[in-house]
Amino acid sequence: MPHAIEPKLQFEDLPRELLEEILNLMPTKSLVIASRTSKYIHDIATYIISRRLRHALHVEGYRLVFECYEAADMYNHPYNNCEYTGTYIGTESSAPAAKLNSLPPFDGEKEEFNPLPKLYTRYTPTPFDASCQNGISNSPASSTVTIDSGDLFTQVCASASLVKLGSMIPVFESFFRVRREWLDRACEGGDDNIVWVGMGEDVGLELNVSGKRISGPAIHGGVRGREEDPAVQYHVDYESLVIRATYLLEMIEQKKPASFYQSISLVSQPEEAPMPTMDTSLVVF
Repeated sequence: MPHAIEPKLQFEDLPRELLEEILNLMPTKSLVIASRTSKYIHDIATYIISRRLRHALHVEGYRLVFECYEAADMYNHPYNNCEYTGTYIGTESSAPAAKLNSLPPFDGEKEEFNPLPKLYTRYTPTPFDASCQNGISNSPASSTVTIDSGDLFTQVCASASLVKLGSMIPVFESFFRVRREWLDRACEGGDDNIVWVGMGEDVGLELNVSGKRISGPAIHGGVRGREEDPAVQYHVDYESLVIRATYLLEMIEQKKPASFYQSISLVSQPEEAPMPTMDTSLVVF
């Protein structure tokens, strides 16, 4: 009788535990590339990413500290503590219909194909306050944004770092423009409440704009030969900070040795309950 030829082994034929241990040796950037080979590898990579985020924020005890200020207010602004509220499915594009949806817990029986580059971590900024019992205020982080007469935008700097005693990991620092036209729309209740910091869509700020008030007269016969817009001030609440999950992990890996993730437990464990779905449009102004 002819010898029966055994079928070729597929990824799905290998023990999942073995693949998890192998893929966990990869840095995040390589893990994202490997995840494109099959849905099976992608699902394992998504699981590893979630474990790495939990390891950095909960096991290692890092906290995200955020600051945002106008260029003229560099030395007179508060730092804000950022409370992690979950990981969500975001978008690479800035289409108005794009949403931030809740990422369900990992389930080996009901895995969902969620491209890794579209996962965002979400944080709620609150100011530090020495008068509070835990040193953190219960009120939302906020600031006043001023646009001078005749100006179309103001320049704002935002930065964030992961910190714990004796260690700091810079996450981002960038100047970006906030336009008068966008602030007016947001103040009137527009849906465009996310602004992106920097060139890509790695970091976004969800802003709640209110309290517009005229702070100076309009300029008559300005440089454009017409009446310029008056100086205005807006009250801005920082509702949330969203950071691409893979970007955040890459920033950690730039400062930490390869052994940082070796203590992660990849065995199946109960996940936290999923966060409620957020109806937040990701739109660049």
